[in-house]
Amino acid sequence: MSARYVTNDEVVGLFDDLRAPLRRYLMFLGLSPEDADDGVQETFLRLHKHIQARGDQANLRGWVFQVARNLVRDRSKSSWRRLIKRADNSPASLATIKDSRSNPEDRLLIQERLSWLRSAMERLSPQQAECLRLRAAGLRYREIAEVMGIGISAVGELVQRGMHRLTEDFNG
Repeated sequence: MSARYVTNDEVVGLFDDLRAPLRRYLMFLGLSPEDADDGVQETFLRLHKHIQARGDQANLRGWVFQVARNLVRDRSKSSWRRLIKRADNSPASLATIKDSRSNPEDRLLIQERLSWLRSAMERLSPQQAECLRLRAAGLRYREIAEVMGIGISAVGELVQRGMHRLTEDFNG
């Protein structure tokens, strides 16, 4: 039985479907909006090369998010660090995510909430945090399961426990 390969139209459809969630995911991982755009482009360039090389095409949605996560990790460990402006937890960097219509007081409140959220996310288990990042990027449980290589029920449990922990932190 011969393998079925993805068509150009299917790749374009995949790009259209995943561009926005992938960008949100990369920003959640700490990239600036501009670097997230670059990361989306780089990820899809790698997808194109992967398809041209007749690589495994069984789970391309999961493959795309894994490549994006690896891209961020590799860039942070290598000389790419000089080339990208990674967002950190400082109020100055969190201020880049703002509503231009808001006033200074609103921006300060947004910065404080984002700082709290980043701090609370760091206290979650790595799997819980990753599930919540992928969910915030707009992925469905089934897609998160594919990206992480775990079962859908495990995703549900990780998301539920992560949200419970964030709620406890918020209320406590």
